[in-house]
Amino acid sequence: MKILFLSLRCPYPPHRGDRIRTYNFIKQLSKQHAVTLVYFAESETDIESAKHLKPFCERVECVRFRRSFAFLNTGVHCLSRCPLQLHYWYAPQMQRKINDILAHEQFELIHAHLFRMGQYVAEVEGPAKVLDLCDSLALNLKRRAELESNRWLAKIKLDCTPKRFLVKLEEKRVRRYEVDIMKSFDAGTVVARFDRDYLLQQDNRLDLSIVPMGVDLEYFQPNAAVTSAPVLLFTGTMNYFPNADAVIYFCSEIFPRIRERHSEATFYVVGNHPSEAVKRLEAHDGVIVTGYVPDVRPYFEKASVFVAPLRAGSGIQTKNLEAMAMQVPVVTTSVGAMGLEAEAGKELLVADTPVDFAEHVNQLLNSAPLRDSLAQTARSRIEANYSWEAIGDRLKDVYTQAVHTSKHKAERNQSMKPKT
Repeated sequence: MKILFLSLRCPYPPHRGDRIRTYNFIKQLSKQHAVTLVYFAESETDIESAKHLKPFCERVECVRFRRSFAFLNTGVHCLSRCPLQLHYWYAPQMQRKINDILAHEQFELIHAHLFRMGQYVAEVEGPAKVLDLCDSLALNLKRRAELESNRWLAKIKLDCTPKRFLVKLEEKRVRRYEVDIMKSFDAGTVVARFDRDYLLQQDNRLDLSIVPMGVDLEYFQPNAAVTSAPVLLFTGTMNYFPNADAVIYFCSEIFPRIRERHSEATFYVVGNHPSEAVKRLEAHDGVIVTGYVPDVRPYFEKASVFVAPLRAGSGIQTKNLEAMAMQVPVVTTSVGAMGLEAEAGKELLVADTPVDFAEHVNQLLNSAPLRDSLAQTARSRIEANYSWEAIGDRLKDVYTQAVHTSKHKAERNQSMKPKT
């Protein structure tokens, strides 16, 4: 099958959630299908990265993302009923590129990653169309708005007051638009059940399937290193609000309780683009903010416990999957565990208050057998449910359904045409 795959960002290198997902989707699809990939290049590196994607694609095309135009276009349309992110990611050059490809090639299916790319093919007829929303951005923004209205943020001096109104306004726009654009596609995918349930609450006629995130099990192999002192770890893109909030919250409310019992404990914050608020966390004893690292595995290898005290966000947390694959015991929150097919208390620990979270971490640091038991059962869960091969099979099932739906719609439309 010939597939036109539209990715918001360059899928290589697969170092963050959206890139990991699109890269592995393309890699799995290439085994049986001919893929034409189109993406926004945000840098020269993204343009050069096309060579790493060509082994999996019949054709690779990119359009240079112009940030100055994106800001201008967003400002011009600030009063629009559509989400600001839609205008930010709209580029006439991308529309022309996609139109030209569709005019000269016949595709059986179009896969759009996120509604920002879905906008370019919402009106296209002919090929089956699948929209990978990943998660509900409206739900993500709703949680952020609720969190930013919390007085606790003032205590940590996180300047969110000017943003609060915009977040709430964007959440209303996105909630409406996510539903509307899904109706232009034959099938949609999200990573977790709670994202699907939230969207179905808006419109129960939406055709949504769950295709979760996965893990490269060959790359993330357990190889624990011996450390003399307890090491706690958090990974992620650190200018992303849910991640920044999580580590600031951890350092302010949880880590001091852990240090009371384990004074030598160290907390590593590993990930690119740390915000200024995150960088300032190094003022706390035992906190190390690394910034970008080319390979996160050495940090997993020396970690005693992986902590993910998330209070905002949506979808499945890739960071938790990677830690479980590396056999590092995970302590997270209800938000961090949402969508993850894992048994709390057996495959990971869940706590939603600073006291309970610190207590779980301390229990693990005090007991090597408990850490080993949790880590081993977690790895087994990942092997059974989250290999990219298994995820690829689920995506292909969605494609089969989308093609069937598309053909049914075409036949119905044909039958409704007046006979001459």
